[in-house]
Amino acid sequence: MSVKCLFPLAALACFSPACAATEHAAPSDTPAALGGGSRVGIDPSIIDRTVDPCVDFYAYACGGWIRTTQIPRDEPRWVRSFDVIRDANRTRLHELLEKAASGAIDPLDRYGSKVADFYSACMDEVGTERTGLSALEEELGQLRAVVDERTLAEAVGRLHAEGVFPLFLFRSTQDARDSSQVIGEIFQGGLTLPDRDDYLLKDERSAEVRRDFVLLMQKLLGLVGFSDAKAKAQSILSVETALAEAAFTRSELRDPNRIYHRLALDGLRRAAPHFDWDAYLSALGASAVGAFNVSAPPALARLDELVRATPASSWRAYLGWHLLLEAARLRALPRALSDEVFFFSARHFTGEKALPERWKHCVGLTDGLFGEALGQAFVRRYFAGNAKSDALALVTSIEAAFGRRIRALDWMDEATRTSALKKLQAVHPEVGYPAKWRTYDEVVVRREAFLASARSAAANEVRRQIAEIGKPVDREEWHMSSPTVNAYYDSFMNEIVFPAGILQPPLYTPGAPDAVNYGAIGLIMGHELTHGFDDEGRHYDDRGDLVDWWSAEVSAEFERRAACVEKQFSEYSAVEDVKLNGKLTLGENLADLGGLTLAFAAYRASREGRAPEAQRAGYGPEQQFFLAHAQAWCAVVRPENARLRARTDPHAPPRWRVDGPLSNFPEFARAFRCKEGDPMVRAERCQVW
Repeated sequence: MSVKCLFPLAALACFSPACAATEHAAPSDTPAALGGGSRVGIDPSIIDRTVDPCVDFYAYACGGWIRTTQIPRDEPRWVRSFDVIRDANRTRLHELLEKAASGAIDPLDRYGSKVADFYSACMDEVGTERTGLSALEEELGQLRAVVDERTLAEAVGRLHAEGVFPLFLFRSTQDARDSSQVIGEIFQGGLTLPDRDDYLLKDERSAEVRRDFVLLMQKLLGLVGFSDAKAKAQSILSVETALAEAAFTRSELRDPNRIYHRLALDGLRRAAPHFDWDAYLSALGASAVGAFNVSAPPALARLDELVRATPASSWRAYLGWHLLLEAARLRALPRALSDEVFFFSARHFTGEKALPERWKHCVGLTDGLFGEALGQAFVRRYFAGNAKSDALALVTSIEAAFGRRIRALDWMDEATRTSALKKLQAVHPEVGYPAKWRTYDEVVVRREAFLASARSAAANEVRRQIAEIGKPVDREEWHMSSPTVNAYYDSFMNEIVFPAGILQPPLYTPGAPDAVNYGAIGLIMGHELTHGFDDEGRHYDDRGDLVDWWSAEVSAEFERRAACVEKQFSEYSAVEDVKLNGKLTLGENLADLGGLTLAFAAYRASREGRAPEAQRAGYGPEQQFFLAHAQAWCAVVRPENARLRARTDPHAPPRWRVDGPLSNFPEFARAFRCKEGDPMVRAERCQVW
């Protein structure tokens, strides 16, 4: 999978269960206020007029909101508009699920009963307290069979088949060199803590995290019956530290050539001969798979060393811990165990003050496991009428603006320009919901068996991915559910996807001024489109193949321009004494800068031959464009989470997603009458697309 999205696809903290707000944000965060009272414009009431917009536009546009907004107790941060939409969508899904769980199943919902039963099973906290541990004990008991290399591989295969992924992640992916083929992928993994560096850094903060991690494992392993839990916890830390030492860094994983290593099954056997791949694939249900991409050969080599040198008792503890951890994330165990996991994460990585309410967790989990069943009901109610065609029209205008930009670039030769335009013209936009919905016929759900039901749903997804391998690529497949407040670009598919969940007020509001819609959702559309031409996406051609279509001179010029962006963002502070990683965030920063450029150009083109839009609250239309962009990113974040994101998130913090690109943009400076020497006017202007 090669997917670039507006936010990370997975939770940043590996410990965090699906979570959401337990209380509303400040009064200014209501949907009506977000639209300036009518949900169709900027909000002048949150502008801090004591700040010079040419000094810090983010503080100017968001200062009033930041001063008055409290982060919900169970949230690591709160982003204006994005989190408000997510909260509203979750409430809508909650209403749908509660209605279905009470027996009022919509006949249009093919899996309505199954989804309702799963949600009800998740909500049965009393039943979970009573039976959750016994359900896990049965799974843990199966690990007693791990006594040698073969039985270890079988146990790993069984766990992977149920969606629990110790040691590494197995999934289907398109072959990067031939995107028409679907192959298997062995992706580095097997860690509990959020990042490899959490195991390797020598500072006191990291050492404290590891000490508390061992104490957490020791306590929970003891509670589920492991003898000598302290020694077992230390052995698990040793295994995960060894895996971390061999893992690629997050910046290294951004290099598509570095992470492409196709092997046949015989090659996999030679690369890690002590891991019984035949036993593993048989237990996984993937014996027919014969081609694999290995993302990180050093991690595979280290896996082989560990299999040879680690005693079976340590493997039983390691696998048992990952079973326990996954059940705790699901909140399928007695609350005392899940709380221990949650508060460890909150203390060190997220800063959250409370566990999410059960219903919010269960809505998120149901969406995660049955997203394309639940999503059908969502789009019927909240993405009807002309919503899809209107959003597609916006995307088309952004693509047209990109075409004009490429044709006008003075640093691109004709051969490379022709290839760039060919790729742009081949980009496939998807809006709202997929053309074909997934099926859930094989999922077994019982209201009295939450953990087993969740395992069945996860196993269904694993089987679905395995079934894809060796077959023609399904170009109608989506990687997000329709209610998701996110968007993505897929390099292998050369497509941009905008779920119905993000196409909601105030990011996208039918009837809003063009300036506002282009400044908010239009910029996001341009962001995703630019990912096809960022430092990663540019390595893929119009078919989605990993092919170098650049001339040497133009490639060097791209690298020079991208280096300007990397240097700019490396100078910014993420939190206190922690600087941003300009290399890790480069792709997202290029996409933000490109998205700004394309959305503004498309907005101007949309107004050609038409009267200028009206002023609002004293702001002209172009000023409204920039305010709409900035106010979408108003955010408050807990310091623990800010530190985690600085190390692991490929996106810059919201402040720099606003001020960083805008300080490179002459049209912004003209709109707010900024002059040379102002902080929002960079002396060294960065511009790629």
